[in-house]
Amino acid sequence: MNLLLPRLLTIVVGLPFLVTAIYLGGLPLFFLILAIILLGLREYYFLAEECGYPCFNWIGIIFGFLITASIFLNGLSMGQITDNQATAALTAVALIVLVVRSLFRGPGETLLSEWGVTLFGVFYVAWSLAHLLLIRDLRPQGLELSFLLFVIIWVEDITAYLVGSKWGRHAIAPGISPKKSWEGTIAGIIGAMIAAALFQITLLRQTWRLPEILVVAAVVSILAFVSDLGESLLKRSAGVKDSSPLLPGHGGILDRFDSFILAAPFFYYYCSFIKH
Repeated sequence: MNLLLPRLLTIVVGLPFLVTAIYLGGLPLFFLILAIILLGLREYYFLAEECGYPCFNWIGIIFGFLITASIFLNGLSMGQITDNQATAALTAVALIVLVVRSLFRGPGETLLSEWGVTLFGVFYVAWSLAHLLLIRDLRPQGLELSFLLFVIIWVEDITAYLVGSKWGRHAIAPGISPKKSWEGTIAGIIGAMIAAALFQITLLRQTWRLPEILVVAAVVSILAFVSDLGESLLKRSAGVKDSSPLLPGHGGILDRFDSFILAAPFFYYYCSFIKH
């Protein structure tokens, strides 16, 4: 009960902001996703340092901001991330800043790991989650597809938690996340597929076939689970329970949005290149 109340309060306060931002799209969604990405990067670099890997935190956070802004502007104008020359230019700038900053500090045995950990954080957090902006800008049903992705992942997460808590007996990865069970995970995937089917019947009947949306929902659910497990592995390596105490009852930003790290890019590229 002590844990349930803060979880519910966080949902009651945060959910309306998220739903409203998705509905409005544009700048409101950009600023929300940008805040999520910057806070997520801060937590990622904290976990990296707890694992014993120093990094250039502020360079990574600034680069994450530039990448997110670049992807957002590209989504508005062209709709495909592959056309975004600004992203490539910003990557070059970030590399220059990273190298110049290293020159002022001088040689060190951990230099290569610092470069790698810093840049990987930008890719792992900023590049991945920025696809949520691109999904919203898909035409003609970016709004419906954005809500579909969130509902699939939320239903999978909630169903897996409820079923796993009551009937879970067989742990999938006890050394990484002992509470995740086969029973809960399978139930979560089935729940997500049912939710996707309801979307197809009500909002996406003209553009999605039922077998197609069921398969996509299953793949998204599996990727969301793998993303969640990957972040749990990072926390386990760092020796911490949560990525931060920012969200009462939920942990940090990464703890809440880690499921989108692999799922959002897959969903965007499927909708953008295969579906269309």
